[in-house]
Amino acid sequence: MRYLFFSLLVISAIGLFAVPQAFADHDEITIYNAPGSSTPGCEETADGCFIPSVVVLAKADTEVTWENNDTAAHTTTSGDSTDLGPGVTPNGHGGWDSSLIMAGSSFSHSFEGYPPGTYPYFCMVHPWMIGTIIIEGDGVTAPVVDTV
Repeated sequence: MRYLFFSLLVISAIGLFAVPQAFADHDEITIYNAPGSSTPGCEETADGCFIPSVVVLAKADTEVTWENNDTAAHTTTSGDSTDLGPGVTPNGHGGWDSSLIMAGSSFSHSFEGYPPGTYPYFCMVHPWMIGTIIIEGDGVTAPVVDTV
Protein backbone atom coordinates (compact mmCIF):
# COMPACT_ATOMS: atom_id res chain seq x y z
CA MET A 1 0.00 0.00 0.00
CA ARG A 2 2.83 2.35 0.85
CA TYR A 3 4.52 1.63 -2.52
CA LEU A 4 1.31 2.40 -4.38
CA PHE A 5 0.90 5.73 -2.58
CA PHE A 6 4.54 6.65 -3.19
CA SER A 7 4.28 5.70 -6.89
CA LEU A 8 1.19 7.87 -7.37
CA LEU A 9 2.91 10.76 -5.62
CA VAL A 10 5.98 10.49 -7.88
CA ILE A 11 3.87 10.26 -11.05
CA SER A 12 1.88 13.33 -10.02
CA ALA A 13 5.03 15.31 -9.28
CA ILE A 14 6.54 14.41 -12.64
CA GLY A 15 3.35 15.42 -14.43
CA LEU A 16 3.16 18.80 -12.70
CA PHE A 17 6.80 19.83 -12.80
CA ALA A 18 8.34 18.10 -15.80
CA VAL A 19 5.82 19.04 -18.49
CA PRO A 20 4.12 22.36 -17.68
CA GLN A 21 4.11 23.24 -21.41
CA ALA A 22 1.83 20.29 -22.04
CA PHE A 23 -1.02 22.40 -20.67
CA ALA A 24 -0.28 25.43 -22.87
CA ASP A 25 -2.44 25.75 -25.97
CA HIS A 26 0.29 27.57 -27.95
CA ASP A 27 4.02 28.31 -28.00
CA GLU A 28 5.36 31.59 -26.68
CA ILE A 29 8.46 33.56 -27.70
CA THR A 30 9.78 36.81 -26.21
CA ILE A 31 11.71 39.45 -28.14
CA TYR A 32 13.53 42.20 -26.21
CA ASN A 33 14.42 45.74 -27.24
CA ALA A 34 18.19 46.22 -27.11
CA PRO A 35 19.19 48.67 -24.37
CA GLY A 36 19.91 52.04 -25.98
CA SER A 37 18.14 51.09 -29.21
CA SER A 38 16.46 54.51 -29.31
CA THR A 39 19.71 55.90 -30.72
CA PRO A 40 21.19 54.63 -34.00
CA GLY A 41 23.92 52.01 -33.77
CA CYS A 42 22.16 48.87 -32.55
CA GLU A 43 21.43 47.88 -36.14
CA GLU A 44 25.18 47.48 -36.67
CA THR A 45 25.62 44.95 -33.84
CA ALA A 46 25.42 41.17 -34.22
CA ASP A 47 22.24 41.00 -32.13
CA GLY A 48 20.46 43.92 -33.79
CA CYS A 49 17.93 46.24 -32.17
CA PHE A 50 15.36 43.54 -31.44
CA ILE A 51 16.87 40.55 -29.63
CA PRO A 52 16.62 38.18 -31.38
CA SER A 53 16.16 40.12 -34.61
CA VAL A 54 15.05 37.04 -36.58
CA VAL A 55 12.57 34.65 -34.99
CA VAL A 56 11.55 31.39 -36.63
CA LEU A 57 8.16 29.96 -35.68
CA ALA A 58 7.73 26.26 -36.29
CA LYS A 59 3.96 26.68 -36.09
CA ALA A 60 1.70 29.65 -36.67
CA ASP A 61 -0.22 29.45 -33.40
CA THR A 62 2.76 30.93 -31.56
CA GLU A 63 2.32 34.08 -29.50
CA VAL A 64 5.19 36.56 -29.71
CA THR A 65 5.75 39.11 -26.94
CA TRP A 66 7.92 42.19 -27.41
CA GLU A 67 9.30 43.47 -24.09
CA ASN A 68 10.55 47.03 -23.96
CA ASN A 69 13.57 47.04 -21.64
CA ASP A 70 14.83 50.31 -23.10
CA THR A 71 14.26 53.76 -21.56
CA ALA A 72 12.33 55.09 -24.59
CA ALA A 73 8.95 54.13 -26.02
CA HIS A 74 8.99 51.82 -29.07
CA THR A 75 6.53 50.09 -31.40
CA THR A 76 6.43 46.82 -33.26
CA THR A 77 4.80 47.45 -36.61
CA SER A 78 4.51 44.96 -39.45
CA GLY A 79 5.94 45.89 -42.80
CA ASP A 80 9.09 47.50 -44.11
CA SER A 81 10.59 50.56 -42.39
CA THR A 82 10.78 52.30 -45.76
CA ASP A 83 6.96 52.25 -45.81
CA LEU A 84 6.84 54.03 -42.43
CA GLY A 85 3.41 52.72 -41.65
CA PRO A 86 1.53 49.59 -40.66
CA GLY A 87 0.35 47.60 -43.57
CA VAL A 88 -0.17 44.36 -45.29
CA THR A 89 2.75 41.98 -45.20
CA PRO A 90 4.27 40.75 -48.47
CA ASN A 91 2.20 37.56 -48.60
CA GLY A 92 -1.07 39.42 -48.28
CA HIS A 93 -1.95 38.78 -44.63
CA GLY A 94 -2.96 41.79 -42.57
CA GLY A 95 -0.26 43.16 -40.32
CA TRP A 96 -0.01 44.36 -36.74
CA ASP A 97 0.83 47.58 -34.91
CA SER A 98 1.43 47.75 -31.19
CA SER A 99 1.20 51.55 -30.99
CA LEU A 100 3.60 52.90 -28.34
CA ILE A 101 5.07 50.34 -25.96
CA MET A 102 6.24 52.40 -23.01
CA ALA A 103 9.49 51.61 -21.16
CA GLY A 104 8.97 48.56 -18.94
CA SER A 105 5.85 47.43 -20.84
CA SER A 106 5.20 44.75 -23.43
CA PHE A 107 2.99 43.87 -26.38
CA SER A 108 1.88 40.40 -27.48
CA HIS A 109 0.62 39.24 -30.86
CA SER A 110 -0.63 35.80 -31.89
CA PHE A 111 0.36 34.49 -35.30
CA GLU A 112 -2.49 31.99 -35.34
CA GLY A 113 -4.02 31.91 -38.79
CA TYR A 114 -0.97 33.43 -40.48
CA PRO A 115 0.21 31.44 -43.49
CA PRO A 116 3.85 30.35 -43.74
CA GLY A 117 6.07 33.18 -44.88
CA THR A 118 8.40 35.99 -43.91
CA TYR A 119 7.00 38.92 -41.93
CA PRO A 120 9.28 41.95 -41.55
CA TYR A 121 8.59 44.49 -38.80
CA PHE A 122 10.12 47.67 -37.41
CA CYS A 123 9.74 50.43 -34.80
CA MET A 124 7.82 53.43 -36.20
CA VAL A 125 9.56 55.78 -33.75
CA HIS A 126 13.06 54.43 -34.54
CA PRO A 127 12.93 53.07 -38.12
CA TRP A 128 16.48 51.64 -37.96
CA MET A 129 15.07 49.03 -35.58
CA ILE A 130 14.02 46.14 -37.82
CA GLY A 131 13.19 42.49 -37.24
CA THR A 132 11.74 39.48 -39.00
CA ILE A 133 9.25 36.78 -38.07
CA ILE A 134 9.50 33.64 -40.22
CA ILE A 135 6.70 31.08 -40.08
CA GLU A 136 7.92 27.77 -41.45
CA GLY A 137 5.84 25.33 -43.45
CA ASP A 138 4.83 24.62 -47.04
CA GLY A 139 8.39 24.96 -48.30
CA VAL A 140 9.21 28.10 -46.26
CA THR A 141 12.31 27.57 -44.15
CA ALA A 142 14.54 29.89 -42.20
CA PRO A 143 17.58 31.24 -44.02
CA VAL A 144 21.00 29.98 -43.02
CA VAL A 145 22.81 32.76 -41.18
CA ASP A 146 26.61 32.96 -41.22
CA THR A 147 27.71 33.91 -37.72
CA VAL A 148 31.44 34.01 -38.49
